Amino acid sequence: MSEPLIAVTGATGVTGHLLAPRLSERGLNIRYLVRDVDKARALLGPEAELVAADLDDRASYDHALQGVHTLYLNSGHSPVLEAQQTNAIEAAVAAGCERIVKLSGNVDSPAPIPEAHKALEAKIAACGLRYTFLRPNFYMTNLHYLAAGLKDGDVFTSAIPRDVTMSMTDPRDVADLATTVLAEDGKHDGEGYYQTGAAVSLDDVAATFSRVLGRDIRYEMVDVAVWEDIVTKRGLPSWLIEHQVKMIGFAANGAYSYVTNVTADIAGHPARTLEQFITDHADAFSRAD
Repeated sequence: MSEPLIAVTGATGVTGHLLAPRLSERGLNIRYLVRDVDKARALLGPEAELVAADLDDRASYDHALQGVHTLYLNSGHSPVLEAQQTNAIEAAVAAGCERIVKLSGNVDSPAPIPEAHKALEAKIAACGLRYTFLRPNFYMTNLHYLAAGLKDGDVFTSAIPRDVTMSMTDPRDVADLATTVLAEDGKHDGEGYYQTGAAVSLDDVAATFSRVLGRDIRYEMVDVAVWEDIVTKRGLPSWLIEHQVKMIGFAANGAYSYVTNVTADIAGHPARTLEQFITDHADAFSRAD
């Protein structure tokens, strides 16, 4: 008897591209739903089953989800995130899927993206399918943007107070958790897993950068208005700036400092450390010269 078919969205994204080899190692039956088949083929390999589907096009998901048992629902930040993923949820119900595993976030945050995730979780819980929600905290890969200045300098800036801690999550741990939940059908129904690494301040981040990169790195806190000006000049769209400003306010109250053992308890290994992440991605933060 063949394994139940799992449809995976967001397969070329931050965590999605890490998920594919893990699912393959487990021998799971996977169909990847992608917007650009050629791009996905180059990333996922010649053996992957790829179906063209666009979250903005409900009909494409009606087609792509035929015969699917489980939908893994994941997509990038967008001002229309809720509408896009609602298309997938409704298509999953119409296609007769049995389960949705959704990559979500901290649904307690008042920022637009977490609020969209919260609304989507409610829709999934009410749709009649079995479900599991994965809620990782701050991705360590956000440091690629936050610390972009380290390519040509020794200072990175934000409006987050230097004494505030945030628990940061390695996307590889997110992929490990998702793989485990997808592979263990029936074991995680109705759960919402808040996943974190250790809690660190941005001064701690600077100290870790210094150790790994072998040069003195500093964190500089600036006013929110100054930070908004910086990221506006970098080309961030206004909706994303609004989202990040609210996230900064939420973080400043210590709301992202919680720590859980989900990675160890469910994925079966300790959460990766910040030092491990920076070491493994040191080239991305090293000086351009």
